[in-house]
Amino acid sequence: MEMNNENIDEIIEKATKKAIKEFNKERIQDSKDKIFHNTKLLLENYNELKEHVNNAIDDAGKLKEEYLMELDTSQKDEIYILSIKRSKSKTLIMIAHIDMAMNILKKKQKKLGTIEKYNVLEMFYFQKVPYDDIVKKINCGINTPRRWINEMIKELGILLFGVEGIKFEVV
Repeated sequence: MEMNNENIDEIIEKATKKAIKEFNKERIQDSKDKIFHNTKLLLENYNELKEHVNNAIDDAGKLKEEYLMELDTSQKDEIYILSIKRSKSKTLIMIAHIDMAMNILKKKQKKLGTIEKYNVLEMFYFQKVPYDDIVKKINCGINTPRRWINEMIKELGILLFGVEGIKFEVV
């Protein structure tokens, strides 16, 4: 069997196209995994993020007198905790974004007649109800809450991260 340059070029081209297609598939999967992971992290830490916003000391007026005593008078008037204020602002924006996305998800699930999926998500992440208790409470199979939560996280990822959260297939 004799191979000429044309056949070799054809084989190389096909192999290259296949490699690029596979690489793009992996990149898309990595992106989807990262969005799923980040959405889970936001949900897992939602209550703590709200706590941070409510309790962050971003104003000298909120400091206890004992801390103010350590500062000289000129510093008392000038104190401005910029990094905490920035962190609080970013966290507040993210919480508002999560709340908006959760509200849209809730409305969608009501419309579809599957509000229990949303309720399970809320129970698990916001009320910190363990899977076993959810199973008993809604009288379902042992894997159902986990499956519903993962489904809701995927939808929430799209609402939170926009086009980055949408699954694109490489053709």
